[in-house]
Amino acid sequence: HSPDERLIGVYHLPSGAVRVYRRVNGALISEDDEFFPFFFLSEERLIGGFPKKHWIKKLAGPNFYQYVCAFSRWSDMWEAVHYVVDQYNQSTDRKIQSYSDLDVLYLKPDPVTQYLMQSGRTLFKGMEFNELHRVQLDIETYSTQRRFSDPSRLDDRVIVIALSDNRGWEHVIDGRTKSESRMFEELKEIISEKDPDVIEGHNIFNFDLPYILRRCELLNRELELGRGGFPVRAISPRVSFGDREVDFAGYEIPGRHFVDTYLLVQNYDVSKRNLESYSLKYVARYFGFAPPERIYIKGEKIAWYWDNDPEIVTRYALDDVRETRMISDYLSPSYFYLAQMVPMSYGQVARLGSVSKIETLMIREYLREKQSLPCPQEGSQTSGGYTDMFFTGLLGPVVHADVESLYPSIMISKHITPKTDYLDVFHSLLSELTKRRLELKKRMQLTKDPHVKSRLDAMQSSLKISINSFYGYLGYARGLFNDYERAGEVTATGQEILRALIDQIVLHGGKVVEVDTDGLYFVPPDNVTGEDAEVELMEHVSKILPTGIHVAVDGRYQKILSYKKKNYALLGYDQKIVIKGSSLISRSMERFARDYLQQCIESLLKGNIESLHELYVNLYKDISEHRLGVRNFARTEQLRDSLEQYKRDVVSGKRNKSAAFEVAIASYRNYRVGDRVSYYMTGNDANIKGFEHCKLAEAWDPNFADENVPYYLKRLDEYSKKFEVFFIPQDFGKIFSVEDLFGFSAKGIQVLTKEMKEEEEPTEEEPVEPTLGEFKIWLAEE
Repeated sequence: HSPDERLIGVYHLPSGAVRVYRRVNGALISEDDEFFPFFFLSEERLIGGFPKKHWIKKLAGPNFYQYVCAFSRWSDMWEAVHYVVDQYNQSTDRKIQSYSDLDVLYLKPDPVTQYLMQSGRTLFKGMEFNELHRVQLDIETYSTQRRFSDPSRLDDRVIVIALSDNRGWEHVIDGRTKSESRMFEELKEIISEKDPDVIEGHNIFNFDLPYILRRCELLNRELELGRGGFPVRAISPRVSFGDREVDFAGYEIPGRHFVDTYLLVQNYDVSKRNLESYSLKYVARYFGFAPPERIYIKGEKIAWYWDNDPEIVTRYALDDVRETRMISDYLSPSYFYLAQMVPMSYGQVARLGSVSKIETLMIREYLREKQSLPCPQEGSQTSGGYTDMFFTGLLGPVVHADVESLYPSIMISKHITPKTDYLDVFHSLLSELTKRRLELKKRMQLTKDPHVKSRLDAMQSSLKISINSFYGYLGYARGLFNDYERAGEVTATGQEILRALIDQIVLHGGKVVEVDTDGLYFVPPDNVTGEDAEVELMEHVSKILPTGIHVAVDGRYQKILSYKKKNYALLGYDQKIVIKGSSLISRSMERFARDYLQQCIESLLKGNIESLHELYVNLYKDISEHRLGVRNFARTEQLRDSLEQYKRDVVSGKRNKSAAFEVAIASYRNYRVGDRVSYYMTGNDANIKGFEHCKLAEAWDPNFADENVPYYLKRLDEYSKKFEVFFIPQDFGKIFSVEDLFGFSAKGIQVLTKEMKEEEEPTEEEPVEPTLGEFKIWLAEE
């Protein structure tokens, strides 16, 4: 509700005030403002007797959190939190250790979010994305052991700091002629002089910053990159990726923002599910950002090149920051425009899931209206989205019919809102955001200016992200305004609409293959040929659906390989292949498996059975003769817990031993939550316990290859069995075998297409557990 524009940063000062930074006509202006930390409380008695100065205000309405408590200082607020915990423990048999386990208190533990909620301000209002000054940073490090560089090892060090920005500037701080301390001092001077609003890096939270900060610690200095000379500070946020949350090493920089493009890529892949890796090199190639002349150096070779050809290392580092900038150019704008609406710092907007943003918007409005907040409902959702499969095998041509914004359209048309939202904020937000998005899309279609079109597209994409999360919020277990009954009403209505759509397509002579929540794939009727006819059919079908529900052609394909519910592959008319679902291919597989399965799927879609057999035989020989290389048979896993927590859980029996954790422990390295560990299996027995025969991938020596050949051949056969459903047993045995006594022939072998029996029950959809997310005026009025 605040009209203030061009705010680019907010920093909570040690004095208790907040410093607000604003850029006007290119000049940076700062001002300090009052800030009153606060939390919500269900019972006034729980804070009775608290000795420090505080205010407690009764909120209107019948919801659970009836009081808001405010304080002069951040430290006073936390003392009050601990006081409430003690009071609660004294009055109940249930003893708790942390405020996060206390259901009588609700707290947003970030001072910037609290300040923005109070003031009604948001960042970047009245600005465009390209007005942000963004600097990209990448470091290269040296290892005396020529393998893994450890910042705690005195003789290892930072050798290159590469920098670039979105205004065409590039610079390398070269360690050939500078000490580490001097390099960090130069970095500080450059950041101070350039004065960027954002510092970006790929995996900067997990590698670059912790490495630099550890080296600074050894050098007995701070990394003073913040505005006003403030140092970088470590935080430990929970980061949301769709339905997952992980503890992730995080950092904040006073007056500026850190953005890790590694996290942006993970958020991008939550909906796309197409990326095999989140590494900078892979992602840059995936998006087409990597030029042909791009330098590539394996991590373990950095030290050798630094000793023998250091210029290559500096060029390599510059390529890294250029690709980071391009990835940010592509993925960051939607978060920038979200930050104009949501009371969070830019870094938080990029880290946290959409559900957390929705809740923050709702809390801000309830606080402004001085209304009480509800507590989360207990229970679970009884129905989910409709998924079904009517055929397995190879079919085509196919059309993807998409029910546009199915769940948001249902919630708007039926005015579905949480029962505890008596201000009707949920419906108002959803309706307003949808209206704004439609206006932006209309303007985008009318404009001819590519710059304007790109800006409008980023803005409507940011709204789309939020709009599509409103349904998920209803079923979110920790959402203050969650409502399982209303969530079930949305999905039940969605199922009715999809079944009506299926009936209409079948009535017109089409053949439905797959149904997935808000759309379906079908083979069009014989009399419907070509894109215009397919669009006309969808327009006709839309007329019989409820008001506000529209079906559009979202894709056209030559073939679909239907495998399981929500698992299929598509061959486009441009010969590109799209693979959906983790049952066919997943990132947890070894690289050889992913490559093999992808090539097998391509062969199936193109009807090339001979190629299927050749792929199997060639890979069988490569594994048997140690020709793959560790990069292809190693597995990479992300550590979701600390090593200490893993050890405790194993001892207590809460979990079994894990290969990734055992390898990490055996390496004696300082692995942290979020780190990725690559390992492979050794031995000569196919039936091994992984945690007993695992070895760090970088320890593999091609001259003394010790990977477990029987184990990996067994894996090959396990992966091949995914295709059993597409062939009769005799044909499957011929294709996926090395027994070629009389030579292999594909003659007579066909891919089976099977209609599913009516009595076969669809498996339940995977549960959606979406990710997380004016007291001053009030006091002035009082």
